[in-house]
Amino acid sequence: MEKNGKKLTLNADKPKFGSKALVSSEQEKIIERRKITFSFSYFKQISNFGVGGCSPKWYVSFLDRMSVLGTMTPQEVLEVNRGSDALRCHPIDWNAQNIPIQRDDLDWLPENILKNEAEFPIMQFSISTGTGRIVGFFDRDSSVFHVVLLDPNHNIQPSKKTNYQIQPTTQGISQYDELLNKLENIKKIVQDCKDKNCKLHAHLKMIEGLHDNIVYVGIDEDFYATYQEILQVHSLQEILEQGILEFADSN
Repeated sequence: MEKNGKKLTLNADKPKFGSKALVSSEQEKIIERRKITFSFSYFKQISNFGVGGCSPKWYVSFLDRMSVLGTMTPQEVLEVNRGSDALRCHPIDWNAQNIPIQRDDLDWLPENILKNEAEFPIMQFSISTGTGRIVGFFDRDSSVFHVVLLDPNHNIQPSKKTNYQIQPTTQGISQYDELLNKLENIKKIVQDCKDKNCKLHAHLKMIEGLHDNIVYVGIDEDFYATYQEILQVHSLQEILEQGILEFADSN
């Protein structure tokens, strides 16, 4: 604050110092025309908000909705289309009947966001009729929407249509996580093997040591048949390491 009492107002749309605008009229127009973009920096799957059971059609609906929102400005969404049945954009009512979480449960958000509901209200967008919601908040610049949760079963605001019941979800996992789960299942089976000289024990121990060095590789179809032939004689690890050595020697 200056001696004359002027305050710095951090209003992202029209930032001012006292009565003096910090952006030109043209810059202000650019800000107002800025389209919505999406960030997944704070996205997380939690109980009742997983996407493991979602069909390909659901993901298409989700991407279609984001595509439509990406053509709109925050003003068009929050003001022009306020109350739209198609978008159903509104702050989350944390007092809604049978709501399964509260704002404080989003504890992976930075504290300056989590504890500042006035500037960062958690909001929802409809994906499409009956296919859930996109849940998150607008950043300070009012154009970046941070996706916090995906809600395929509309659990964030239980409705009368489902008798206010929570529809359970499962968490989606990556291919790598799926492999780790399968490995854990194999370990449980092998641990009952009393033959400690069994090769499976040694193989599992070796695999556990490779977690930090796993690489996904896609092979062109023309090479795949040849790869399968070589795989009859050599392991994938041997093939990859030999290729690395060949390139290293050529340099």
